[in-house]
Amino acid sequence: MQQQVGFDILPILLRDLATIRLFEPASKLRSIDLMAQYFGIHHSRKTYYKIAPECIQLKDVVEQKVLNFAKAHYSFNYDLLFYDVTTLYFETFEEDELRKNGFSKDNKSQQPQILIALMVSKEGFPIAYEVFFW
Repeated sequence: MQQQVGFDILPILLRDLATIRLFEPASKLRSIDLMAQYFGIHHSRKTYYKIAPECIQLKDVVEQKVLNFAKAHYSFNYDLLFYDVTTLYFETFEEDELRKNGFSKDNKSQQPQILIALMVSKEGFPIAYEVFFW
């Protein structure tokens, strides 16, 4: 299926992470452990950390491939879209370039967090996401 969508251009680790999350949604590092446990597929954490910055650059390419696939195979259209924004906090009190203290609907304003947005179709098909910096 990933080849039909056009994901064969992506690093194998990224494709494997997408697949394992269908079985059990988890963090990327936990997903690496689950791939080994369930399927005998071994990727090192070091490899993940090495390719992670490159993967950010693939966001627009992946979104476009998914949209093209949805249009071609599921008669996808843009007649109604839903957009939601939320904050996610981290179990730390140290800020960095991405995570900043600020407003939190979970009353975690003293913990670093990020602001994320997700756009989906009326069927719940994900269209795009964005991570906003404070």
